[in-house]
Amino acid sequence: MVNFFKSVFKKGELRQRIIFTIGMLFIFRLGAAITIPSINAGALTAGATDSGILGIMNMLGGGMLERFSIFSLGVSPYITSSIIIELLSMDLIPILTQWQKEGNTGKKKKDRVTRYVTLLLAAIQGGSLTYAFDRGYGILSSPTVWTYVYVVIVMMAGSMLAMWIGDQITQKGVGNGTSLLIFTGIVSSLPNNFITTFQSLVAFDKGTQAAVFGMLWYVLFVIVYLAIVVFVVFNEGSVRKIPIIYASNSNTMMRTKDQTHMPIKINSAGVLPVIFASSVLAAPRTIISFMSSNDITKAIDSVLDYQQPIGFCLYLVMIVLFAFFYSNLQIDSEKIAKDLKKNGGSIPGVRTGEDTQRFISTVLNRITVVGSMFLLIIAAIPLITPVIWSQTSNASLTLGGTGLIIVTGVALETTRQIKTLITPKEYHGYIRK
Repeated sequence: MVNFFKSVFKKGELRQRIIFTIGMLFIFRLGAAITIPSINAGALTAGATDSGILGIMNMLGGGMLERFSIFSLGVSPYITSSIIIELLSMDLIPILTQWQKEGNTGKKKKDRVTRYVTLLLAAIQGGSLTYAFDRGYGILSSPTVWTYVYVVIVMMAGSMLAMWIGDQITQKGVGNGTSLLIFTGIVSSLPNNFITTFQSLVAFDKGTQAAVFGMLWYVLFVIVYLAIVVFVVFNEGSVRKIPIIYASNSNTMMRTKDQTHMPIKINSAGVLPVIFASSVLAAPRTIISFMSSNDITKAIDSVLDYQQPIGFCLYLVMIVLFAFFYSNLQIDSEKIAKDLKKNGGSIPGVRTGEDTQRFISTVLNRITVVGSMFLLIIAAIPLITPVIWSQTSNASLTLGGTGLIIVTGVALETTRQIKTLITPKEYHGYIRK
């Protein structure tokens, strides 16, 4: 570890990249602490964003929505618009499909459209959140039309600035900028959560014996939390390697190149299936929470509540479905098979073309079963833990792994990129007779 950090700071370019990344993240966190003018942030700290889709947005933003800061939307509109554009590029809109085949030029065109959609989604989300919170909690100091317009414009500007900061980190810094912004949002809330959990478990005012038992529970709590981190890291690094052999014809003789492999992550879908499933179930509950209560709204809220048996089963089923959907979206077996055939590559024992496509799809679906089981365990932990471990029911730091998947995944990917920049690049020449 010491040698790793020494190598990092010996590289001048890498040192500049790290300093630039830290500076941009500092600006982002500084803006996250500034509440939008004309907003009464105290009306939200009473638990308005503790559950539902608002809780997910608040967790990913590190409490920015709870403070209604200028970065309260974060990169959520950008992520949503990116997913929408990628889905529409799957032979749904011909022009987007054509751009996807144009390489770097088409990518720039898609990025431009993604930014326009991001701006539109930021306006819709900002307006909806401002209206809903003002109706429910009275967060606006003067609820006039111009105040609504002002707050929404500030939220839109903050979202676009967050997107720009993420792009700058990706180009000039270290790691994926958008992922690092989410990473810092989650990590920034961990110290306060650990302190609050300690205060809720360790009660010094109830006597020495209660304090000792509380301390033991807290130590056990931390150990279980670290065990979950190890479990997440292990699964995030697990891959299924498919061997690939490239061959070329020269002077009517077949010469085989070095064998390589194509790695497929066990959890190629990442944490998105959990977030999607939570959002789909939480969005209707969040909407009806601002409506008048009646038998219909109570029934909907009960069915979609994933802390209840029916909602819990729906939650797990949707995670599995989204895991398969997003894994196949991330890894296009047809495109991979075509590229292998074009470049003279093949999988040992499998014919090129449709057989290769079918083989990759089969392998992907099989390992997705394992990956979805991993996601089910992670998603079920915060719901089951309070039932079997009553001491954590009042703790603010749940043993959820949704945030941990994001944190560990981003940390591992950033570390890999740093190691790649540290490793000396050697170029070898090949002389063919």
